[in-house]
Order: sequence, then C-alpha cells, then structure tokens
Amino acid sequence: METMKLLLDTNIIVDILSGRDGCADSLKVLKYCETKHALGYVSAITVTDVMYILRKHISPDMVRDALLTMLLIVDVVDVLSSDIRRAFSCGIKDFEDAVQAMCANRICADYIVTRNLKDFHGSPVLSVSPLDVLEILK
Repeated sequence: METMKLLLDTNIIVDILSGRDGCADSLKVLKYCETKHALGYVSAITVTDVMYILRKHISPDMVRDALLTMLLIVDVVDVLSSDIRRAFSCGIKDFEDAVQAMCANRICADYIVTRNLKDFHGSPVLSVSPLDVLEILK
C-alpha cells in the first residue's frame, strides 16, 4: 500500500507551534508524518504565513527554530505560477486556501488536513480534519 500524502494547512501548523486548544490531534498527525506512516507536506506560503502569524505572540527566533524543526518532518511544496493561475479560477473563495488546494492537487496529495473544512469547498483534493485523518490512518 502506498504511503498517504497529506498537505497540512496553515492552521494545523499554527496549532502545533502555538499549543492552541485542540492541538493534540494536529500533533498526532505530525507524529504520523515523523514516523513515515504518512508523508507530510506544507506549502511555501504556509511557512511564511506561520512566521507572520506567530511572530506577534512568540519570539521570531523561537518561531524560526520551531519551523526549522518541523521542516525535518514535512516537505515544503513550492508554489508555482501555474498554482497561482489555477487558484484564481478554481472557485474557492479564499485565495490562500485556493493556492493551498492547487499545490495539494499538483503533488497528488490524498488529503488536505485542516480545521476549516468549509474553506476548501470546491477543492480538487478532499479536506479532512485532524481527527478524521487519524481515523483513516488507524
């Protein structure tokens, strides 16, 4: 059986690095990626967005170090001009989510793991919650 590919949405990474309520399931998903029971990916925009979001709450050095550690577990998917172009016309309302979905589609991800399922309505890649993907991985 081929290893499942998961694109982790920005909110999943923010959950993990900030310890937000409900981060336990997100952390378990990351652990599956760490142990190679799933292949984890984040888009390049996730890295920049997480740095921007968390620098207001955590020191930039701590965020950088946490991201560098996380990048030992997940791979970064570059954002291509074709992803941007397709995101404009894919029907997903939030542009950042549209770009995420196009990146997930290009790498043939099995799922986008997110807490905001409704944001990916119209995505070519199915979005699932961390709890849902943990059930699938069992």
